[in-house]
Amino acid sequence: MTLQELLDSHRLTDSQTSAEEIGDLLHLVEQYLADAHVEAISADLRFAAAYQAALQLATIPLRCAGYRTTGEGRHVTAFQALPLIMGESYGELADYCDTCRRKRHEAEYRRVGRISPGEVTELIEAVASFRHQVKQWLEAHRRESGSPAE
Repeated sequence: MTLQELLDSHRLTDSQTSAEEIGDLLHLVEQYLADAHVEAISADLRFAAAYQAALQLATIPLRCAGYRTTGEGRHVTAFQALPLIMGESYGELADYCDTCRRKRHEAEYRRVGRISPGEVTELIEAVASFRHQVKQWLEAHRRESGSPAE
């Protein structure tokens, strides 16, 4: 799938962002990650919080590239667009995030209590690494194009 195909299928729309919006998304990432570290809550909720952090991180380059997800399947679209914007090397991470999306959906809507503490830890670690990569991408993107960043 290409960005043009996502636009043509109305899964993406053109939409400019601002430095304030990107800052707000980064703030959400930090909030969700903090929530994911609270061991007093269930593994399901911690996983959902870490997943939300990953989703916000995937949204940042999408917004910087001038797009917004629309319609059904916005989470799927955000992860599909990630390697198209940040580079093919992000394909594996996008696939992992999509797997986590399905697990989170199952845990929230079908089978509570199926997320293990190990899965939470794995996702938190992946999100922490992803956060670092997105911040580096933002810095490089800002230098190259003057686009909004933190």
